[in-house]
Amino acid sequence: MKKSFGWIIVAIASTLFVSCKSEQSLIEEAALGYLTAMGNYHIVEAEAYATEETIEKTLHFIEETIMPNMDSTYLRQNTPATIEIKEVKQVDDTTAEVKYVKTTPIQVQDGTLDLVKRGKEWKAQVLIEIPEVLKITHEVDSKELDEKYRGKVQLGGKKGEVPPRPRGKED
Repeated sequence: MKKSFGWIIVAIASTLFVSCKSEQSLIEEAALGYLTAMGNYHIVEAEAYATEETIEKTLHFIEETIMPNMDSTYLRQNTPATIEIKEVKQVDDTTAEVKYVKTTPIQVQDGTLDLVKRGKEWKAQVLIEIPEVLKITHEVDSKELDEKYRGKVQLGGKKGEVPPRPRGKED
């Protein structure tokens, strides 16, 4: 009886360990997919790894507003991007945080990505604040655009984090 009980404990512990590991790997896989796509400016590919809210409020904005204004020379020089996951932290059953390093031919950048669980899948949750992005990029000065996105988007990740302004564009 004692022997059987010991094996049951080992089996349960092994199952829990495998479950935790697979959950960690699912988080890492989603983060890596999203970050690699975004790091290489493949916005549409990033949608597979993003929440619907991120797609609607962030990725569409980037694709429609920021990407058309990006310097094509900068984009060519700043790819390919490689992503190295430094830490995966599952905060609770439905939220996680991934720390990473993005390396391109031009720069090395540390960052943090928030993920949320939707059903059985982990998805990137990245919501940007449109007025802040417009202020930083200096690319768009449109009342119509401001009205279109006002109140629809907020900064995700760490408060106050904003991507660096692309080099190669002059004010």
